[in-house]
Amino acid sequence: MLAQMTNGEQLKALLDSPKNIVISGHVNPDADALGSTLALYHYLQTLGHRVQVIMPSELPQMLDFMPGFHLIWNYERKQKTSNTTILQADILFSLDYSALDRLDSMESVWRKATGYKVLIDHHMQPQDFAQSRLWRTSSSSTAELVYDYFAELGALEQVPLMAFECLYVGILGDTGRFQHATNAHLFRIIADMTERGLNSNYITNMMTNSFSEKKMRLLGHCINKMSFLEGLDVGYIALSQAEHQEFNIQRGDLEGVVNTILQIRRIKVAALITERKDRVKLSLRSKGDFSVQEVCKNHFNGGGHRNASGGMSRESLEETLNRFKRLMNEDYASVLRTTAK
Repeated sequence: MLAQMTNGEQLKALLDSPKNIVISGHVNPDADALGSTLALYHYLQTLGHRVQVIMPSELPQMLDFMPGFHLIWNYERKQKTSNTTILQADILFSLDYSALDRLDSMESVWRKATGYKVLIDHHMQPQDFAQSRLWRTSSSSTAELVYDYFAELGALEQVPLMAFECLYVGILGDTGRFQHATNAHLFRIIADMTERGLNSNYITNMMTNSFSEKKMRLLGHCINKMSFLEGLDVGYIALSQAEHQEFNIQRGDLEGVVNTILQIRRIKVAALITERKDRVKLSLRSKGDFSVQEVCKNHFNGGGHRNASGGMSRESLEETLNRFKRLMNEDYASVLRTTAK
């Protein structure tokens, strides 16, 4: 069953004539943020709208094969022009984030903007900042919801192939190559996009087999640093700021690294804990019923999904790592042992 857009008719009426439109995703955009925003961009372009995608920060270069990737503005590098464009927009789409603080330094101008605001997202507890909203936490990805939006409009015949390609990137990214958060509706979407010309093999190959030599060496280093909590089926990798400098780690270079820990059969929870200049970032993944979303929300100022979540800490790397270990060994030990059976 399709999720319905609140005030959908109002939004549809606005889109009946050319508008100035800005589409944004969250800071440190991932495959779903990029895939969903670019898919919507390509569709709205076909309707004659003037559309700009603006991301709050740098883009992961490993996804530069996506159609429209190089047309995206990085707010950090184009702040003045971005501010003017946002404030002059008739419609502003917020995709793949439910809280405006996920826009980082772009938050204040987004709040000031008087254009009609639209939210399309699948994260929990969305803030009330949009006039129209398409929101469903059971969806695999925001890309899935953007497809649903096209279907609700009865516009699938008008959606260009490059938009479906972008949606597939987003779906692959947020499901971990269909390892979690899948549903029957999602696979019907994949089938429909394939019948419309989607070359899924090409996209999967570009996302899986196009690493740089630098990333492969970094991955090897991370695997060598992999550690485990005895008796709990928990694995983790911790990287210091010095290692970031040694390997010249940029945004996107660590994408997917945490998932390599889950490739070990016995592992139920995986953590990538990385030291940044002003904070420590945590990326958690899990198999089965163990909720890393609960861990991030309750202990690390974050959230996300049951099997894929993120958080942060203002403590040192060592203190954060020790807190993570203590939580697993004490607060969650009984749940982990039950889940592991």
